[in-house]
This record gives sequence, structure tokens and C-alpha cells, in this order.
Amino acid sequence: MKKEKLSMIGHIQDTPRVLQKAYDQRETYMYDFCQAFATHSFRKIYFLGSGTSYHVAYVIRNIFTDILDIEGVCIPPTIFTYHENINPGNHLSKEEICVIGFSQHGDSISTCEALKKAHEDGYYTIAVSEQLDSVLETFGDAYCHLVCEEEEIGPETRGYTETIFQFYLLAIEIAKEKGILTQEAYRAMDQEAAKLASQLSIVVSESIDWYNNNRSEFLKMSKSSIAGYGYNYPTALEARLKFFETYARPCTAYEMEEQMHGPMRAYDQENYIFLIASEGDRELDRLKELVDYYKDVFTKHVFVVTCEDLPVSPRDLKFSVRTSDILSPIIYIIPFQVLSALICEDVGIDTKNSPIKKRYVSSHYPSQRHDNLSPDTQNT
Repeated sequence: MKKEKLSMIGHIQDTPRVLQKAYDQRETYMYDFCQAFATHSFRKIYFLGSGTSYHVAYVIRNIFTDILDIEGVCIPPTIFTYHENINPGNHLSKEEICVIGFSQHGDSISTCEALKKAHEDGYYTIAVSEQLDSVLETFGDAYCHLVCEEEEIGPETRGYTETIFQFYLLAIEIAKEKGILTQEAYRAMDQEAAKLASQLSIVVSESIDWYNNNRSEFLKMSKSSIAGYGYNYPTALEARLKFFETYARPCTAYEMEEQMHGPMRAYDQENYIFLIASEGDRELDRLKELVDYYKDVFTKHVFVVTCEDLPVSPRDLKFSVRTSDILSPIIYIIPFQVLSALICEDVGIDTKNSPIKKRYVSSHYPSQRHDNLSPDTQNT
């Protein structure tokens, strides 16, 4: 009997399991990646991906620059391929630059082309995918397998969250081996990851409750914006993409302060404004000010998502668990994934079925190899 596909909400509810798997089975994916850092003195790393993989690369760039004290650049792959000066002034040797390409299915044309260019130009490359023996893997000097398991529907959720978690574990492992983290600091950061994996099911459950408590209001939503800051600016970008991939209503995403510069003319009482209130003294104080401002000037539909010690309204979501700022994107993306999944179920949008039937202009089939990259030669 053919196994039934998990629904979008089913993948989200399954995320705590794959995080625990990533924590318990780290020996299956760590060695080659960590060896690349042990045998090279990388001073600059490019993090490349498209769509959800771009947002995950953005979060991981922030993790690596903070933990490993290394220069990190996250840009879309096509900009890297055609417009980026990888080594301005030739101040670094090629051996000091690493290019990491993220593609869950391993067949993104833009990411394959970018990693191919970096590989041919003599930079050290690492391919990252869930799909084994993918096109992307052929362009990597090293390979890292994602243990998120294949997602059976288009809007990726479980893979996004697990990839961030997996690369946090990789970053602290490398930092320990290089002496950047003491054994005590490493243990504390490792235990924080273990705690998050064990508590993520609470985050999912509380996000579902939040949706159900505000369901009638959410079903009237016709346009929205999402804002975050610090580690959770890319969270806002990914949340917007989830809305576009599923509910297909107008939605924008901003860094919190940037939302005040320009788009306000377009906002009115029909706007729904979602604010991610993550850690950060000055930014958190500023968010409190903006919540009152938005409600007073524009709309009553203001929703705050937080783990912080803030006063909340019935519209807001305040988690009963929290984690470190560096791991917080794993928590804060969940309510937006849940909202995207459940609002679609309620309005009759089947997220299992993509309206786009021909994807050969953006993705390769897994069986294709690197000698056949031209988009106009792809199968439909």
C-alpha cells in the first residue's frame, strides 16, 4: 500500500523528531564538514541558496560569523555567479575562501551554477543537500548530508528548521576543535540545543493554539507584513515566502526599523502586522513603541510573537519556553509555518499539490549530472 503524504502541518508537527535525530546522529554528517574546517584556514565563507535555502543560508551565515568569528557573505547564487567580486584586491588566497551551496533537493539550477563556478575557479566548495547523489554534490570538494528527510510537498518547513539546527551543531563542534569555545562553553551551547530539541513540540502546540484562538480574524486577512530584527530578520523573510507559497495573499517582510521607511503610506486598517519580538535590549524597547504606534495610527490587527518578558494581548503569542538568541530562529519560524498551513486548510487550498507543473526552468531532476546544466535541455 502506498504511504500517504504528510500534510504541511504534518511536516511541521514532525519537526521535533528530526531535530532530535540530528542531535542523536551527528556522527553521520559531521566528519567531512568538520574535516574541511580542520584542514583549511578559511577566513571568508560564502553561503548560497535560493528561496527557502537562501533564508536558511542567511541564518547560518549569522551563526557561523558569531561562533567562528569568520567573515561570512550570504547572497543569491545568481548574483554570486555573474556579479560578485569574490576576492576584492586579492587580499586572501583562494584556499582561505570557502563557498557553501544549500539546496534541499540538490537540483536548484542557480545554486548548482554558482557552486560549479566556484569549484572551477579554484575555491573550496561544500555541497549541502538532503537528496543523496544530487547534481549539486558533484560540485563539492566536500559534502554534507541534511538529515531532515525528504519533504513530500513543495512548501518546505521541516527541512528549513532542521538545517539551521544541524549547522548550529556543526558550528559549535568546529569552534570546540579550533579552541574558539572552551569545553565548558561548548557543553552549555550543546545542552541548549538538546533542550530546544526536546521542547520544540511545545512550540508547535502553542503555535497551533495561537492560530485557533485567532482563527476567525486570520480568515479575514487580505494583506500583511512581517518584521523582525537581528537573528530574526531572515525569519521574517522566510515567513513571507511561506505565505506567498501557500495562502498567496499580498505580504511583505522587513527588518523592523526599515518597515518605518517607505511602506507606511500603503498601510491601512486592513493590514495585518506581525512582529517578531526576539532578544535585544534596544530593539525590544523600540518594538514596544512601534506596537502602540501601529495600533494607534494604522490597524488593530497587530500580532506579536515572542519568548521575552513582554505584556501581551489576546492576539499575541508568548511561548512558555525560550532558547538562546542564536537558536531563536528555530522557534520563531514555527508560528508562521503553522499559520500558512492551517489557513490554507481552512480556505480549501491543498498545499500538497503545486499549481506549477513544469519546474525545469528552476530545478534539475536528481538524475541529471553536471555535464547537462542548460535550462533549455531539461526534461519536463
